[in-house]
Amino acid sequence: SVPGVLPGNLITHSTPRAQWPAWQSGRTSPAGRNEPAREGTMTSTIPQARVPSIAVIVPNRNDARYLPRCISSIFDQEAPPDELILVDDQSTDDSVAVMRLLTANRPGVQLIENPVNLGVYGALDEGLKRSRSEYVLFLSSNDFVLPGIFAHAKACLAKYPGVGLWSAMGWLVDEADRPIRLNPSPVVAWRDACFTPQQCVQLAWRFGNWFTGTTLIYRRDALDAVGSFDPAYKGLADLLAALTIASRQGAAYSPAPYAVVRMHPGSHISGTLGNLAGVESIVGRLRERGPVLGPRLFTLAFLDRIALRFRGATVRVSRGNSISDVAGRSAGWRRRALVWIDRLVPTQLWQARVALAFLVLRPFDVVPMLWARIAVRIVVMARSRHSGRTLRNLSQ
Repeated sequence: SVPGVLPGNLITHSTPRAQWPAWQSGRTSPAGRNEPAREGTMTSTIPQARVPSIAVIVPNRNDARYLPRCISSIFDQEAPPDELILVDDQSTDDSVAVMRLLTANRPGVQLIENPVNLGVYGALDEGLKRSRSEYVLFLSSNDFVLPGIFAHAKACLAKYPGVGLWSAMGWLVDEADRPIRLNPSPVVAWRDACFTPQQCVQLAWRFGNWFTGTTLIYRRDALDAVGSFDPAYKGLADLLAALTIASRQGAAYSPAPYAVVRMHPGSHISGTLGNLAGVESIVGRLRERGPVLGPRLFTLAFLDRIALRFRGATVRVSRGNSISDVAGRSAGWRRRALVWIDRLVPTQLWQARVALAFLVLRPFDVVPMLWARIAVRIVVMARSRHSGRTLRNLSQ
């Protein structure tokens, strides 16, 4: 069995950083079961928290053509965020003029113009310095959110006070806003749910990345407690921060699409995963820092598993071209199998190469992927047709 399985139906947890209520549900942990967890029912006498405040921080560099969609999606909400902080990181296009035009006479908006190029995480830090809200969403200037995200997130966060973050599902679109598909993140609950830190550890073990980054709304003090985003983790910094926070403070989740991720060449995450040496450096740092910030999650077994997941992602991003390099960093039967794939499967059949490498590097993810990312998603898509229609309307 995997450490972190919760016995029985009554789950309680306490942490020095937050006061946790008790949950009671029929099947709360997804561990060892081929089904998503059900939401918990509050049984504590602790009063419900007031509606929290949310800030949106949008870092931008030379994405003027996408800013209208991004910013309008934030304003076109029945319940908009409490703060909008735009951070321009030395754009050379007309981004600043576009942002000024789109936000003129809007309350709660701040525009920061960095005097020098600070990079993505430097820009985010500048935004955080200005924010006074309890929670924060970091939204890339080429992505956008869907109607209802802030109202729904606030309702969940008020219902489950003390959690470190909230996340939901998202759509993928191309550069022309044409819908592609739902983002392939696992569905971990049928309805709005709250997971204890121990359950979040179990989800990370079982699924790895169970978040859609564009929907992640972090509790500010929980993010500060883990040192915010570590630039050394590059495009994986937000994922690793989210996994760490969830393992410490728990997480809320909604199985409905509330944001849109734009697929485009040269994305930050693709650049990170496309560099195997850089990925190995990230894994090395994670082995040092992970157990310090998230000892419950970053055990030796989990670190070995996440290294295999990252290597598998590198193979996928490279369309199978990095298999020989990954083989050189592997050992035993995995090394031999990868060498065999690289020699016998032609590069033209890159999808077969990637699929076979996945089976070699990540056999533990096959069943969770088939269940959580295919079967359950059919049900969720049927229940979320209104979000799909909204997205289609937005693309017209």
